[in-house]
Amino acid sequence: MKLKSFINFEYMITPGILKILCYVGSAVTVVLGLSAYFSGASDAFVAGTSLVVLGPIACRIYTELMLVLFEIHKTLKEIRDK
Repeated sequence: MKLKSFINFEYMITPGILKILCYVGSAVTVVLGLSAYFSGASDAFVAGTSLVVLGPIACRIYTELMLVLFEIHKTLKEIRDK
């Protein structure tokens, strides 16, 4: 990676950050789901289970949708450079 390409925004750092945020978001939803599960509320089982199961899936889907935009950008740059 050249400094010039980094300064001119030709190199994207966001895809790497998005991958890290996906793992952090998945871990947070699991922890929140477990805390909701053991909170003792009337709907704690449903809320906790749905957060533990659906939370990481939702984080992954959102991350993949964002990464598709960056892949489209990369492909368009390759087409432009031909």
